[in-house]
Amino acid sequence: MTKNLALKWYQGSPNFGDEISPVIVQAMTGPETTIVSADTEPDDSAIPKLAAVGSVMHHLTEGTEVWGTGMMLNETPPENLEFHAVRGPKTRRFLLEHGYSEDQVPEVYGDPALLLPEFYTPKVLPWMHDLWVVIPHHAQTRNWRNGFHSEDQEDHNLYGFHIVWPQDGWETVVDAIANARGVISESLHGLIVADAYGVPNVWWNQGTLPGHNGAFKFLDYFESQNRQASSIQHYSEIREDNWEYVMGANRDPRSRNQVDLEALKAAFPYQPAEPAEPVV
Repeated sequence: MTKNLALKWYQGSPNFGDEISPVIVQAMTGPETTIVSADTEPDDSAIPKLAAVGSVMHHLTEGTEVWGTGMMLNETPPENLEFHAVRGPKTRRFLLEHGYSEDQVPEVYGDPALLLPEFYTPKVLPWMHDLWVVIPHHAQTRNWRNGFHSEDQEDHNLYGFHIVWPQDGWETVVDAIANARGVISESLHGLIVADAYGVPNVWWNQGTLPGHNGAFKFLDYFESQNRQASSIQHYSEIREDNWEYVMGANRDPRSRNQVDLEALKAAFPYQPAEPAEPVV
């Protein structure tokens, strides 16, 4: 069993999607493994290096093992990465176009955040069951949040919308998603977590996000789910008379995830821990 593991996840600003990576990896390895940030380890360290949740492929160093990570920028990927799974088919095709062979990048797909329900039981929040949760992208929230007051939240709630900030800690955001009537998310992991917990959702697409290669990461994830890349430009497009159609609310919740989660777990590059009771 791996005793120490250097994990790469984005820590540039607080964001619940990135915070999920060490949670998932710790659950997979068990408490006997100490997880440290790969950013604190020298390149020549003997500690194994891993990347899991997130679009951090272009930040990895040689020798890093990749389990479910995706691309975000149109940059040549680092050499000598060891692939066990990637987020979706577009990431795999990009890697094959940039020097990796088909044998080096197995056709195992899935963002590890999809495994979260196996490790975390959200709090029950009955007051949110009639609300559509709206999640801005963390790079877009600074100006909006500075001018957003409790009265604004109350006004939004009256129309069925509840704003959830991605900086508020992963448990807070996941609890809101799991209890929502539906999710409208500019954050990719808002959609992924909603799929994981069987909650109807739709992509809030206002255009290319800062630092992103267009919509690559969204299209990559949707392709892994055999899902059309439908979106809305503003959450106010969601209404009582259309939300079920737009979010696919009439579909069987079990069909929201089409990724083979057993294959994703089997691809984990280290000896997994014994199954544990979900965190409550």
